[in-house]
Amino acid sequence: MNYNKNKLINITLDKYYETFSHTLDTYDFVPEKYNTKVCKYIFKNMKKSFKKIDKEDRIYQRMLKRKEKEKQKALKPKQSFFQRLFKRNNQTNSNLKED
Repeated sequence: MNYNKNKLINITLDKYYETFSHTLDTYDFVPEKYNTKVCKYIFKNMKKSFKKIDKEDRIYQRMLKRKEKEKQKALKPKQSFFQRLFKRNNQTNSNLKED
């Protein structure tokens, strides 16, 4: 499960709600036209932040996958070229003998 992305989203939403709460304090005293512009601006920046989160998450996921592949590769015993070649020849020879 991806906890990294959830943490980043929570931080972004906290900032968004904090910013939006500041605008609500002055919502009654400021003209409607200005309030709509501010809300659009806040929402646009929030969308931009979510795009950044997605980009960072993709980078993080690639890093995790790379580390996992390295772990699996380290656990897997290495075979030499001749061992693999001999193994393939035995498989093909056994298939021929069965026929």
